[in-house]
Amino acid sequence: MSAAAALSDPPSVSVVIPAYNRAATIVAAIDSVLRQTWTDFELIVVDDGSTDGTLAAAATITDPRLRLVPAPRNLGAAGARNLGVEEARGTWIAFQDSDDEWLPEKLAKQMARLATPPAAGGNGDGRAGGWGGCYCGLLTVGALDAAPGARTRLKYTPDPERAPVEGDILVPLLEHNMISTQTLVVRRDLFRDLGRFDEATTPIEDWDFVIRLAARAPIAFVDEPLVHQRFSPNSITRWAERRRESQQRLVTKNMTLFAGRPHLLAQQYYILAGDSRKAGDLAAARHYLALARKAHPASPRPWAMTLYVTGLSLLQASTPTRPASSPSK
Repeated sequence: MSAAAALSDPPSVSVVIPAYNRAATIVAAIDSVLRQTWTDFELIVVDDGSTDGTLAAAATITDPRLRLVPAPRNLGAAGARNLGVEEARGTWIAFQDSDDEWLPEKLAKQMARLATPPAAGGNGDGRAGGWGGCYCGLLTVGALDAAPGARTRLKYTPDPERAPVEGDILVPLLEHNMISTQTLVVRRDLFRDLGRFDEATTPIEDWDFVIRLAARAPIAFVDEPLVHQRFSPNSITRWAERRRESQQRLVTKNMTLFAGRPHLLAQQYYILAGDSRKAGDLAAARHYLALARKAHPASPRPWAMTLYVTGLSLLQASTPTRPASSPSK
């Protein structure tokens, strides 16, 4: 940290952007933060060992609120965010991704919501200490694996059918993640108390963290699409196998919370079974289905998928292996 930065008053918000090989998008991501109508912030960009000129591209922006922090090695997205928070001075921490866009009033609307105390009882629950954080709506532009020539699609998160989305939302979060990292503002002291991002749960470290956050404090919500998300070719959300491993770790870590909610535990195992089946790993699918049936025997979906996977396994076992063809002469 520079001497000037150390002597200046701490900002109310520290914004952290981790970046790895995002030279083509980092300037736009930074600009979307710098044009916020809420101006009391610092912006920390952590270059996570990029090899494509990301750091040089970011350095073309001259703004006193911007600080560039080179990581000592490639830490991964969760590790880079943790490093950024260690550098942060704000009371609140906000996160942005290096290929996404914030709308200009994103921070202002979230900080206004955080300034309104949670209601006692109901979804707000009135726990001591006020809001632990605030998130906003996320508009995903385009599909994760859109076919060539496909029309643009829009997806809003959280799904409008989900409730509750504010206050005590631990149970909804045990079912499904509604809070993507770039939509979240969280108290810095609480972030550190909760143990930061778990670097072993990438690419769902945001889900793992907000479960811990929701168990500690109520979470506010601004129901507007204030973040626009696009998937880059090297987006970590594309790592299907790593995601399954991380989801298994998330379930294991939170087994105490799931223990009193067997239907939610069974649902997570059912999802893991389905993802394993799609990946062609029928043994893993059978394993997760057994766990789902054990967790909640009355749930019909694991039993139905068990019959389907058993049929696939029998078909696979009965299909003769074709001998390798001889080279052409």
